[in-house]
Amino acid sequence: MKKQDFLILSAKYQFMIDCCQETIETTTLSLTLASYSDQAYHSLHTLSHQHGIYPLLYKSVQAIQPHSLSKEMQERYKQSSMRITQHNMLMSAELLDLMQLFENNSIDAMAFKGPVLGAFAYGSITLRQYGDLDILIKRDDIEKSLLLLQTRGYVPEIELEESTLETFYNCVNVIGLQKGSIRVEIHWELLSSNYAIDWNEVKLWSENERIDINKQSIKMLSFTNHILYLCAHGSKHLFERLEWVCDIDRAVRSQEHVEWDVLLQEAKALGIERMLLFGLSLAQEFFSLPLPQEIKTKIAADKELSPLKKQVITLHYSEQDGTKSYSTFWLLWQMRENISDRLRFAYRALFAPKFDDFKFVQLPKQLLFLYPLIRPYRLVTKYFKR
Repeated sequence: MKKQDFLILSAKYQFMIDCCQETIETTTLSLTLASYSDQAYHSLHTLSHQHGIYPLLYKSVQAIQPHSLSKEMQERYKQSSMRITQHNMLMSAELLDLMQLFENNSIDAMAFKGPVLGAFAYGSITLRQYGDLDILIKRDDIEKSLLLLQTRGYVPEIELEESTLETFYNCVNVIGLQKGSIRVEIHWELLSSNYAIDWNEVKLWSENERIDINKQSIKMLSFTNHILYLCAHGSKHLFERLEWVCDIDRAVRSQEHVEWDVLLQEAKALGIERMLLFGLSLAQEFFSLPLPQEIKTKIAADKELSPLKKQVITLHYSEQDGTKSYSTFWLLWQMRENISDRLRFAYRALFAPKFDDFKFVQLPKQLLFLYPLIRPYRLVTKYFKR
């Protein structure tokens, strides 16, 4: 890594990034840990969980066996690792059961993120931290899928009234369901329409791939669509979690051959070329991800990328972490390279109903036309209340 590139990173984030490298430098990490107190280890434990990279951090700490780690903290770290491993195994087994359930009921489904990303990008379902199972279905199968999950004991996070269903399905792209410690998110679009990114559904489903988990083959998003999704999803959240940058790095490294021209072509068609380049650039910055010259040239040619990257790193990975120094709306606006997409995003951000709007109120059928007014009302009351 080039240390001069990380001048605005705080020491705690630099250390976590070092722990997430494909090949860790034990000497450097050992020197850092030598000065750690129990309080510092406790803070690192909490922060790595928040950023979703605890399994990788624990693996690095275990490789070093630092003398500064007290027996009490050793036990805490060990117990956390065991809980995540057990939870991941439980979640993976449930994913396999659900994919089989959908297949048995003639429901086309693709898994993404979660266990499948752990398996193909990290080489193990236990090395990636995840809190839910993401499954993509087709819109025509929403109600059938939800009913199947409810008969299996899942409870939806929102009880929708009959009059609201169609509007909700048109405006929202996902609904979560919970059963004990397992949360499943059923998607009928990869991203909310509020972000003005429209995947070609026919193409998306035709490009699926398969992966074996515990000797069971399931359908998942193609590598190309996974990378595009990871970059778009991370960008819309301004990469506030280190895990999302690490996902991109590990996913790209997992492939013997990446069709970079196809990635660029698909990203351009979706209007997310800048998001793709931004995600790849962050992965290169943090993890020295090897990129071909054509990608490096594209990154260098986009003059808005470098300032964007600096602002996002300052916002989420510096000593100013969490201060919200920059307008997130303005940063999201800058993430789009096409003015038409920027305008669509701005309009939908202000007026298109979101999940929380339906939780706020479910309007009767004759008043459904008022939903575009609910969101601005909620925004005003949220940001301008006394």
